Amino acid sequence: MKVICGKDELIKGIQIVSPIASSKSTLPVLSNFLFETDSDKIKLSSTDLEIAVQCYIKGEIVEEGGITIPAKRFADIIKELSSEHEIEIKADDANQINIKSGKSKFNLMGISQKEYPVIPEFPQDNNMIIKRDIFTSMVKKTIFAVSKDAQRYVLNGVYVIIENDKLKMVSTDGRRLAYIEDNSVKTNVKGKAIVPSKAMTDILRLLTSDVQSETIKLGLTDNQIALDMDGITFLSTLIEGAFPSYEQVIPKTTESKIRLNVKDTLAAVKQMALLTADKISSDRSTAIKFYFSLNNLKISASTAGLGSGEVDLEVEYKNEPAQINFNPSFVKEVLQNIDKEFIIFEFKNALNPAKISPENDKNYLCVIMPMRV
Repeated sequence: MKVICGKDELIKGIQIVSPIASSKSTLPVLSNFLFETDSDKIKLSSTDLEIAVQCYIKGEIVEEGGITIPAKRFADIIKELSSEHEIEIKADDANQINIKSGKSKFNLMGISQKEYPVIPEFPQDNNMIIKRDIFTSMVKKTIFAVSKDAQRYVLNGVYVIIENDKLKMVSTDGRRLAYIEDNSVKTNVKGKAIVPSKAMTDILRLLTSDVQSETIKLGLTDNQIALDMDGITFLSTLIEGAFPSYEQVIPKTTESKIRLNVKDTLAAVKQMALLTADKISSDRSTAIKFYFSLNNLKISASTAGLGSGEVDLEVEYKNEPAQINFNPSFVKEVLQNIDKEFIIFEFKNALNPAKISPENDKNYLCVIMPMRV
């Protein structure tokens, strides 16, 4: 194999595939990415056996072929080369890789492409088109609530549901929940899938990278989710198991409904979080307090040996005084993902979950369990 291409094209491809290559794998070939010719383009592929990504870059094909290349070492070399010269990449039958650019020359040892795992094809039947900005927003607004507890593996991903011309995403760690839906989808596709949080993080990385496409193609199979955009194909295996009945967690009735300014509330929560303990536990020192009284919300925190603080916000509240305690990180992450000026904050009492949703938006909501102190 012998190809010639520019540094910018190589960097673009490396940034897409190299994060998937695993330097900790017991299989040496998985630390490499597959570099091969495909018609008049260069195809780059990478997989860790659970996630796979493929993309195409432009280049001159002098001699067809393929090789797997050490991902990190290759990336480090290409970054240091000058953009003034084209880069020649050549591989021989002994899996020796030669890299030349200007007066710079490098030799690397690769692994035969025959040893690289076969990457599944994009599903041709069960797929749909969705706007990239909508899908990106949905992932951002749910991924933060995914559980990090490996023992609760079915909660270690975002639950994706496609049915009745709706796309829904749900995530929960048992103490909070995020739910969002989009009704603009027109498709015959139906399916449910728990997408691992690592896959969703990689999807978000690709969605927010330098891609031009305004839409993406989303495909589902019984054990896989796939995305295709701008010549980039992403595939991931799914988490097996049954996602909990999230509808039962969402409060059906509340006693208080308060309109809060997102910017002011977020600022108050961030300030009070500075006065809470670093480690999350059931201890009082990890909580911030929301105390509602007549037309006032006092957000406060107090930690022995550290200090205390409070912020008062003017709100419309006419019920009996009430206090509810929260993990500040949970509230902060919800507010950071609200793109409206105001939220509607609803709760029943200090023991029942609170519901937060953007004002005049029925398609997104978050539920947070209070802390008992």
